[in-house]
Amino acid sequence: MNAQLKFVVDELKALYPKKDYNIIEFDGFEPDQLVQILSNVICTIESKEAVNTRSENREMTIKRLLNSLYIMKYRPPSGNEYDLAQSLFLGEKSAILPLLEWLLKERSTLEKRAYLGRYLIKIEVPPALRGDSNLEELFENYEQLLETFKDAHREREQHLSAGSNTGELRGDLAVMEREREIVAAKVATLQKTRVEGSKANAALLARVKALRESRAKRDMLLEQKARLQTTCVEMERFVARTKQQVAEARRAAHGVTPQGLLQRAEEEEKVSTYIANEKIPADMKSGQTQLQLLREVASQTCLTRSDLAQVEQQVRALSSEVNALLERRMAAADPADDKLTPFKQQAAMLGRKKEAAAEALGELKKESAALKSKLEKIQGQLMPGEELPLTEEQFKKYMGQLKPRTELFKAKRSQLSSQTAECGVLSRTLEILRSNHELAQRQLGDEERRLGLSGYSSTASQLAEVNATKTELDLQKESKLEALSKTILELNQIIASKKAKLAPAIQELRPLREQYQAALADFNKLKQVYDATAANLGSASNKIEQEIKQIEEETRQAASEAALFGAKTEVVDAQKEVLVQEMAFYKSGDKSKSLRERLNAKIAEEEKRGRHLKEAQRAMKDSEPANERQTMLWENVERCARPNTLSKTFLHLSHSETFAGFLPRNSGT
Repeated sequence: MNAQLKFVVDELKALYPKKDYNIIEFDGFEPDQLVQILSNVICTIESKEAVNTRSENREMTIKRLLNSLYIMKYRPPSGNEYDLAQSLFLGEKSAILPLLEWLLKERSTLEKRAYLGRYLIKIEVPPALRGDSNLEELFENYEQLLETFKDAHREREQHLSAGSNTGELRGDLAVMEREREIVAAKVATLQKTRVEGSKANAALLARVKALRESRAKRDMLLEQKARLQTTCVEMERFVARTKQQVAEARRAAHGVTPQGLLQRAEEEEKVSTYIANEKIPADMKSGQTQLQLLREVASQTCLTRSDLAQVEQQVRALSSEVNALLERRMAAADPADDKLTPFKQQAAMLGRKKEAAAEALGELKKESAALKSKLEKIQGQLMPGEELPLTEEQFKKYMGQLKPRTELFKAKRSQLSSQTAECGVLSRTLEILRSNHELAQRQLGDEERRLGLSGYSSTASQLAEVNATKTELDLQKESKLEALSKTILELNQIIASKKAKLAPAIQELRPLREQYQAALADFNKLKQVYDATAANLGSASNKIEQEIKQIEEETRQAASEAALFGAKTEVVDAQKEVLVQEMAFYKSGDKSKSLRERLNAKIAEEEKRGRHLKEAQRAMKDSEPANERQTMLWENVERCARPNTLSKTFLHLSHSETFAGFLPRNSGT
């Protein structure tokens, strides 16, 4: 325990140099101070700002700490998280001290684990919202970003681990340098023997150039042939698709009359007019109303319990006023309006049916679009490895795009031929520069060997490459993290919008709540009647019970008096018998058997015993100073021997008597 406490204090001193901790002060900390230190250490590991646990709710603090420990994969000694939560809530030192020791020992590993857990723990989406296609697609994109982040982090770790072994890289670079020198020497030898020493050098170069041009021309012709074949195949498929469309149009036009077409056009025009003039404005109005409500809710401050109670009272008051106004309206209703009520109901019913039909039409259109997309996917599966046939407009557009590309290709090809010629010049220049570079490298190597720094330049270039790779990976990682954060924000927005869609259902619950309140009022009235009846019956039964208790008490008193009189009678009879025996003893002259003589003998015996006790008391008082001195000496001996005994007992308990992850602590230790 002391070693554990010393380790924790030393690590906290190293972690927080400004705070001067010591073992005595730390051992006397209150539970709140221990919880604050634990929270500070966890926030430091997670690279977050420290939280003041005194201003934070204790339950929220324990929940935050347990969540962080879950991410760090902490296993409680007892194996029960509930015991750990209870110990943290109470601020028990027996639970917090081992936890601090574990956090400080594994700090480097836990920092990495907390960093990864911040991004790799998935957001929980309720199953009711997973049915939304947009949300499902966004969640799949989020999972793909998580996998990309994992791959980028794994690749970065591999690069860091591979870049740490510079000795192997230096050896590989030296081997590659030797191989490059060997290849360069072979190339120089071949150039001197076969190229420069040949008489027909110019003729061979001309033939090689002609061969290269002929091969380039052949490749260009093959590509052109492939493009033409592809164009032919696309044209054939376009013709087949056009024939199919013409056949479908003929089948659809079979049996169709002009009147039918006009009627169909009129119906479509009516539906479009209704959607444009009624449905869309109504949807926009409802959406604006909902948006206004959401803005009002967002602009208001957070409501407390008292505010909610006040709002509920206002709602009840307004509901009662509305009910009263409805009753007045019904009482003052005109009989002519009552006759128009069925027609109004029919009109409202027709309006609802029209809205339902418009919604069904929209759903059918969506279903039709989905079926078309599904059909396109099936067609793509039926022809694997081939593109779908183009329409006439797409083909014309493609041909229009192809002409400028052809001209661009010809211009680029002419540029390529000029650049090929220039490439020969640049390759010769590159060879000269490489030879100069090799010479400079040799000189640099000689200088390094002379100064005792062989391999310095190669190691520096290698480290620069490793740093560049690391920087590139860090940039990729930052971009992935930004995309991941955007995805999380979009998910939160979608969840908020889904919650907002539930607002109409909540509004529908209000009349049901009013009905419930009315039923509750009736129930309270009936309950009051029941309570009054029960109270009357209870008072009557209480009165009868009191009378019964009074009669039972009188009966018990009479029985006790009779028993008392009987006991007194028995005592008097016993005393009478004793008197008769005493008179008989005195008459016979044998007084030794009488009660008086026996009592006198006992009194004399007790007086003798009292004298002996007084003598023993006097002896003890005489020996009291010596006994007190001896007792003080034994107490001093026991006080000197106690620390060794307690330390041995504590060590024995620390190895044997553990309970729920902490050691039992005796008083005074």
